Amino acid sequence: MFAGLNAEITDILLDKEKNIWITTKLSGAYLLNKQGIITHLGKDNGLTTNNLTTLFLDNSGNVWIGTDGSGLIKYGNKAFTSFEKVSGLNNTSIYSIIADKKNELWIGTGNDGIYKFNGNSTTHITTKNGLASNTVRASLIDHEGSLWFATKNGLSRFKNGVFKNFTTKDGLPSNEIRSLLLDNDNNLWIGTNGKGLSMYDYNSFKNFTEEVDGLSHNYIYSLFQDSKGNIWIGTGNGVNKYIEGKFSNYSKANGFCNSFISCITEDKLGNIWFGTDRCAVKFNGLDFKSVTVDDGLASGVVYLIHGDKNGNLWIGTNNGIDKITFDSYGETYRIKNYKSKQGFKGIECNNRAIFEDKKGNLWIGTVKGLIKYNPTQDKTNVFEPNININNIKLFFEDVNWLNYSKDLTRWNNLPKNLILSHDENHLTFEFSAINLTFPEDIQYRFKLTPFDKEWFSAKEKTSTTYSNLPPGKYTFQVKARNEDGVWNQKPASYSFEIKTPWWKEWWSILLFTIIIFYIIYKVSSFREKRQRKISKELETKVKERTSLIETQRDEKEILLKEIHHRVKNNMQVIISLLSIQSGYTKDQAALALFDEAKNRIHSMALIHEKMYQTGDLAHIVFKDYIIALTNDLIDTYSINCNISLDIKIDNVKFNIDTLIPVGLLLNEIISNALKYAFIEKEDGEITIHFTIENETDYTLLVGDNGIGIPKEIIENEDGNLGMELIKIFVSQIDGEVKILEKEGAFFEIKFKNEHH
Repeated sequence: MFAGLNAEITDILLDKEKNIWITTKLSGAYLLNKQGIITHLGKDNGLTTNNLTTLFLDNSGNVWIGTDGSGLIKYGNKAFTSFEKVSGLNNTSIYSIIADKKNELWIGTGNDGIYKFNGNSTTHITTKNGLASNTVRASLIDHEGSLWFATKNGLSRFKNGVFKNFTTKDGLPSNEIRSLLLDNDNNLWIGTNGKGLSMYDYNSFKNFTEEVDGLSHNYIYSLFQDSKGNIWIGTGNGVNKYIEGKFSNYSKANGFCNSFISCITEDKLGNIWFGTDRCAVKFNGLDFKSVTVDDGLASGVVYLIHGDKNGNLWIGTNNGIDKITFDSYGETYRIKNYKSKQGFKGIECNNRAIFEDKKGNLWIGTVKGLIKYNPTQDKTNVFEPNININNIKLFFEDVNWLNYSKDLTRWNNLPKNLILSHDENHLTFEFSAINLTFPEDIQYRFKLTPFDKEWFSAKEKTSTTYSNLPPGKYTFQVKARNEDGVWNQKPASYSFEIKTPWWKEWWSILLFTIIIFYIIYKVSSFREKRQRKISKELETKVKERTSLIETQRDEKEILLKEIHHRVKNNMQVIISLLSIQSGYTKDQAALALFDEAKNRIHSMALIHEKMYQTGDLAHIVFKDYIIALTNDLIDTYSINCNISLDIKIDNVKFNIDTLIPVGLLLNEIISNALKYAFIEKEDGEITIHFTIENETDYTLLVGDNGIGIPKEIIENEDGNLGMELIKIFVSQIDGEVKILEKEGAFFEIKFKNEHH
């Protein structure tokens, strides 16, 4: 029945897809599928030997083949097919793939023209057959079934078995073409390498450039028309959107990770995707968002991008190809990487070299030739990995757990209930999972309850360490995920306990507390006793010093009062001497001068009298002094007039340096008023107002309602002794004097007192 079955049969197996497997001793294996097609498997197509001994089918659908002397062989993922031995399909520079109406593939290369593949063999097409150049960068089929090829030497059209080439002579801006697009109106869009964009309506070429039409760049690397009719142009400086005759430009300023746009496509929800040499970029109609290796891509260098009929997005990179699946909300559900171990032997993809045929197969150009992806053979591994905790180490060293617990299980020689002291608090957990399909793609996550609040991702790491854990009971849990994202539902777990150290036990804490309080009590008692002794000594010293200070203070006060009393008496003596002296003269002017001198000395004597009569030897209450001075002056002059006083004085004290010039100033003004203001009046009034502003700004208003000051005295102040003395006294307190225009004579004196 089978050619070669004259060899000895060693095993027969029926797999999950109802295929029959037969192994032989010398002729390899034979695979009979449900359609009756026989496939021979041997050294010529992947086996290490033809001497096979046994077959085994695991839960994931992998077939394991035992050999005689050549180890174990796994036959697993059959989604990818390479064509290393097919002429032309093993070309390393495949840049374009399309199918004609007969479903034959036309594969354009970067150095060897075109290969037409009918599923079994290839036909080589080059410039000898009429192709414009053997460097083909892009291709498409139009509404008439004609094939178009972008080459390095113009645009080639294949129609009815004949090539026709279009060049700059026909209106193209450049013969070096990098990208092609057939829009919904059957116009052909051509992207050139440095000369901008061109649109061909089958009659003429209309060209667009950066300088004239607003393109962001003249190097056009990719073209795409979305479901809304917008044409997207990928350039070396961002992407352009063409709509209603206008170009809109998007680049790094709009959120692109890089400005070089190598490829463009649209997903099932209408999001536009762009490939750059740093990331993929998703545009949802509002924002541009980068998708990078941090999100799960195998690499950020994107060469091709394609949305398939099943709604998946394919991103080809320099490190394999990725399939992105989406959830019902259009968000990324999973990114699955396909590399060499998954069967994608090409590894590095070529620019825009991807094509989806009518059956949903993907044909991908790579640096190792053409790769075919059959989605029906890409089985999802629904079997969760088997996860185990293999070992627990203390301080990174293996331990004989017999020293820690007598209750041992037979599994891994680990104790069933591990209890550790606080000084052994440095644990390393080692774990592993079994996945027969792709053991390298297993990922882990773990959690230590109640120490960890959430699960931690370990990716390929198979151990983790905890140290300095507080006392308590813990459970370590670990899960594993297979290559298709299936996590085992029940994690492997291990429980243990960290003992509370003796110095943290309740009785230890209570004992320590009692000891501490006792020590505090003894220390406090000692300090209190010592403090009482010191306080008593200080109290004695303070009393002695206080008594001495009070004695000295009393002596000083007596001395100061004696000084003020003697000064006052001396001034009284001076007044008596002036009175005696005035008795020897008959000159009325001289007698008047003697009286004025006696009044001025009396005003100063009154200050010293107040000084030794008050308790404050440094200051005198200003109001009391003014009232006494004014009454003395009225009694002294004894004029025939009823004098009333209008005295309004704020509460203030002055020292002697301020009070003497102020007293002499008042003496001068009031005595002048008593002598001259009320000559023709029966009633008179003397006004003294004193106000304070801002604590240091003082205003003294002194005046009378008499006949006033003659005009000639005001205008010639220097010729009057009284006015001259007033100015002198005002200057002594750094003040200013002003004669107010009021009935009678009023003086306004403003001054500052910084030492009141």
